[in-house]
Amino acid sequence: LFAIAGSIRKKHPNFRIVYIKSEDFMNELVDALQTGFSEFRAKYRQADLLLMDDVQFLSGKVQLQEEFFHTFEALFQANRQIVLTSDRPPKEIATLSDRLQTRFESGLLADIQSPDLETRMAMVKAKANNLGIDMPQKVVDYIAENITNNVRELEGAVKKIAAINGLMGSPIDLPMAQ
Repeated sequence: LFAIAGSIRKKHPNFRIVYIKSEDFMNELVDALQTGFSEFRAKYRQADLLLMDDVQFLSGKVQLQEEFFHTFEALFQANRQIVLTSDRPPKEIATLSDRLQTRFESGLLADIQSPDLETRMAMVKAKANNLGIDMPQKVVDYIAENITNNVRELEGAVKKIAAINGLMGSPIDLPMAQ
């Protein structure tokens, strides 16, 4: 979502981009129940791009789904962009209202899996290059083969190796990486 926001921001610097986790959307909705809806609705319904993370947390929350439905509809009718993420497809989100499910399914669905070995290796090399360290191929291979599910962990491993190398002067080799 941050990459999407960054790309859109470069092309359209004046766009109103709103990024929110569904849990934070819920918390803001609860606040709006007490303080009034005008500010809340303006923030979301006037966005040029709405990015919402973890929409699976809308599940089972009727009033939250109702408000999000109207927000979604307002943006859709205004030809605005909406990007949602979830850890499962809309059909598998339990107790998601039918009308939200069908709207979510009307867009482009992309199932993004963990990167394959070659991609992880390229990511490790790129991160090492960005940090200005020369990482031997055996170390790149080791990290990419052992950290398979989380890109942030890959980046963290490279940063840790760079820090150990920089602070302690330890050579970057397989034993150090292990």
